[in-house]
Amino acid sequence: MLRSGVQIASAVARCVTARTTHRCISVTAVNKALDPVQKVFADQISKYNDLSSKQGGGAVDAGPEYEQARQEAINRIAKMFNVTDDPLKFPEFKFEEPDLNQDDTDFTES
Repeated sequence: MLRSGVQIASAVARCVTARTTHRCISVTAVNKALDPVQKVFADQISKYNDLSSKQGGGAVDAGPEYEQARQEAINRIAKMFNVTDDPLKFPEFKFEEPDLNQDDTDFTES
């Protein structure tokens, strides 16, 4: 049995409206409240960040063995990539302006 164009359009409109409303409601509900597990996780991250900043940055409760292993790893990577400066320093990029007139050709002479 064939449906008329109006019936098909009506069914499509109901489907689109129902899905959009459902998505809007679910997104709003997620944004309003954190899951209890997410809240605990976010609190722990904030606590760790506070402890780290009180110690001057870096890993919390890290002993001299950790610092020695970290420095050895940095030195190994610096040697592998032939880094001559500080390996933890972000590289500086220098871009020179190209000479756009280097290929100037005078076509007026003939």
